Amino acid sequence: MLWNLENTVQFTPAQFDLMSTVLTIGYAAHFAGLAYFILTRKNVAPRYRAMTTMSVVVMLSAALLLLRLDISLNQAFVFDADQGLFVLGDATYNHGFRYFNWLIDVPLLLTQSLFVLNIAKKDLFGYRFKMGAAGALMVILGYVGQFYEVADPLGALIWWGVAATIPYIYFFGIFWRLTGESLSYLPGQAKSTMRNIRYLFLFSWNLYIVAYIVPMLGDFGQSAAGAVTRTYLFTIADVLSKIIYGILLGKVATARSVAEGFEVDGYEHLAEESVGTA
Repeated sequence: MLWNLENTVQFTPAQFDLMSTVLTIGYAAHFAGLAYFILTRKNVAPRYRAMTTMSVVVMLSAALLLLRLDISLNQAFVFDADQGLFVLGDATYNHGFRYFNWLIDVPLLLTQSLFVLNIAKKDLFGYRFKMGAAGALMVILGYVGQFYEVADPLGALIWWGVAATIPYIYFFGIFWRLTGESLSYLPGQAKSTMRNIRYLFLFSWNLYIVAYIVPMLGDFGQSAAGAVTRTYLFTIADVLSKIIYGILLGKVATARSVAEGFEVDGYEHLAEESVGTA
């Protein structure tokens, strides 16, 4: 797996610890998210629970992937006392595992929002297929591009900038339109939360793009500092686009549930607000 940036650089002890620490925080956060979504699933009406189930799957998938990356990092690199650096040993670090995780998570993340919107059943499958397929295609094209991140960084940029951007713009346009339309019919609490979801989606998904192009940033991008930086950016984007996004979608589902008469302990004030703003 020498085509991955991490396998071509040597890390100082501080850089190696930073890499391992951020991966550990990442999988620990997703395991915590897993527990949260399991425990709060009962807080939404049955019609919205498919969305929460998707969050459970995303949490488990992401947590296991980040755990696998941390294990891979510690297996691949050994400390060279003479140089005072962590150098590649007999194994290699496979950054491509991230794409296998995203191939599972991205279609779920894109389609779970549909379950809290007013979409006719006859249209739901079509939107799920379009957004899920576009998301999967984006991940696959990005995965191909990462094979070029060391040998031909410009080639990797072309795979993302030209190929993978097309499905990205396509599903982003659908998401932005549908969630924008929802602001006209969601009750007060759900409406304000949906606004936050839209901006979070915009920021976190574009943060992935920034992380993806780090290896193309000249000498910095091809250095150990570049490898650490993109690990931080990818992991932050994962936490925002999966955990925080799922929590906010859960708030929308809860607010809608209360507005529709579903009893949720501690949310009586939401019911009153929903009636007043409907």
